[in-house]
Amino acid sequence: MLSVLSLLAATLSACSSDPYQGLYEGIKAQNEAKRTPQERAMNPAPSYDEYKKARTPDTPPTP
Repeated sequence: MLSVLSLLAATLSACSSDPYQGLYEGIKAQNEAKRTPQERAMNPAPSYDEYKKARTPDTPPTP
């Protein structure tokens, strides 16, 4: 029962964060399922935070 409640709490907290993270994780999981274990070990897919950081250009702060 406790594990079900913790799973529900984790799901609800994930919904309140970036809505695109769930989409990214779903596509990532689908693509990971198509790869062999060796391919996954040699070239792991980036996490959503790494992906988002790479996509966001470094802009200097405005004075």
